[in-house]
Amino acid sequence: MKGNEKSKGLLARKMEDSAYRKRHEESYELFKLEVQFLNALEKKHWTYADLAKVMHTQKSGISRDLKGGGLKFASMARIAKMAEALGLKFFPFCVAEKKAKQVLPVIIKLVAA
Repeated sequence: MKGNEKSKGLLARKMEDSAYRKRHEESYELFKLEVQFLNALEKKHWTYADLAKVMHTQKSGISRDLKGGGLKFASMARIAKMAEALGLKFFPFCVAEKKAKQVLPVIIKLVAA
């Protein structure tokens, strides 16, 4: 069975550790939100400075929020304000874990449209 272990990629091996998997899954959701913001900035041909100007804040705050993992420390009000400035609507909601696998593909399809 050692051959099977070697054929697994690094991420697959690390994901076997439940603590690592939990951290990865939590940070991956924030990463996807950051990507949505970055894509919206690109679509509008805006820089961080442009977004900061619309939000009446400092560019350094936008940089802090949109660097890897920065949104983890932003308030929901700030995230909603960033979304609004970019012409997006932020929907914080909870879904029962049992239903998440059914609901998330539908949401992802709607977001991608």
